[in-house]
Amino acid sequence: MKQAFIILSHKNPLQLCRVLERLQHPAIDCYIHLDAKCDIHEWQAAMNMPQVYFIKKRENVTWAGYGTIQAALNGIAAVMESGYQYDFLHLISAQDYPLVQVSQLYDFFHANTGKQFLDILPEAALQRVMSKIRSYHFEDLRLPGKYRLAGWLNKILPPRQHPLGLEVFGGSLWWSLTQECAAWCLQYIQAHPALKRFYRYTWGGDEFIFQTIIMNGPFKNSVENNYRRYIDWSEGNAHPKTFEAGDFNKIMASGQLLARKFDMAKTPELLDNIDKAAGFQK
Repeated sequence: MKQAFIILSHKNPLQLCRVLERLQHPAIDCYIHLDAKCDIHEWQAAMNMPQVYFIKKRENVTWAGYGTIQAALNGIAAVMESGYQYDFLHLISAQDYPLVQVSQLYDFFHANTGKQFLDILPEAALQRVMSKIRSYHFEDLRLPGKYRLAGWLNKILPPRQHPLGLEVFGGSLWWSLTQECAAWCLQYIQAHPALKRFYRYTWGGDEFIFQTIIMNGPFKNSVENNYRRYIDWSEGNAHPKTFEAGDFNKIMASGQLLARKFDMAKTPELLDNIDKAAGFQK
């Protein structure tokens, strides 16, 4: 059976092309969500690659805003509209990169058909970030003084309660889901507009919505709490470390299938070294 990658991209067209080259496989299709702020004409090289489809419905993505969630949902919708059947849908960014031969990546997931690969935070770590959704945030609004407004509202209003009585789960946005599970997430969100109303005013709601829906739904018993990606949060920032050349050994020792995040313009030699270690051939 086939697999599909949904790739969220907003910069570095050449880096996207490199990722697509490494994912070329007769049973893998790639669906690209390009941020609406980008000039699509600059991405023609990627558009001309085989088994690559650009998603027509594009979102204006703001970091930590709802647009990231909607971009992922648009990707799922595009896959469903294609009429193709896939064993897995993999959500990645264009700053991710495979650490193994694409055939190994494909074979791993093919051997684990029916499972959902998610990042699920332990309870203590989850509680430390709950203010991202319990407080009001206005990341998508172009409104002068929006941070002052949010601070004022959060002082006088009680903590926000998640709609539908769902137990909250969190973790990284990036996942590998069966097509059935991804389609169920899309349909569930569409059927419950209260979710969109709630998550539009969160900070980084993409780190909660899929975990919460899946872990409260019919696919929870098929979840593997390992999303098979290596991401370095050691710097303690709101965003993960952008890898440097000296991170090569740590990356390759992770034993994971994918890693993020990379900047080819700054450290092209790092991707070259990964290619050599994984045995990639141009």
